[in-house]
Amino acid sequence: MHRWHKSVVAAAAVVGAAGLAVALRDPSTSDQQMTLTAAPGADGSNPVFTVRGAAVEDLYPGARRRLVLTLANSSSHDLVVTGMHARLTATSKPGCEPVVSNLEVGPYTGSLPARVGARDSREAGAVPLHMPNSVVDACQEATFTVLLTADATVAAR
Repeated sequence: MHRWHKSVVAAAAVVGAAGLAVALRDPSTSDQQMTLTAAPGADGSNPVFTVRGAAVEDLYPGARRRLVLTLANSSSHDLVVTGMHARLTATSKPGCEPVVSNLEVGPYTGSLPARVGARDSREAGAVPLHMPNSVVDACQEATFTVLLTADATVAAR
């Protein structure tokens, strides 16, 4: 019998300034759908809209946890988030693949649409996580990376 060491989940923030700048060209039009999936700008600039997940610790076979999400909007326009998505993309350990048999990432749970004011942030629901008993021993003390994306529109004035 193996003693299992706990793992942690880290969430990757999404959305770069370039992607949002394109969507904000005409703020008088409220029908500006965008999917926020860009990374921080290639020039090193910070994104103007991010989805962050607080670190989740104490993962072990059978554990159920929640990845609590925060939306941050540093643009000068209010946004309305209409969709949230999470996907397991990587782990920190060889032999511990980012697959559902090692960590299940459930669908977003929270209230949508969610308005995020200009230069504001807010907590916005969570993503359920479950480490199944099928997790391989190579995942002990691994860090799992979950990619977070959001669908949003510029809020009508």
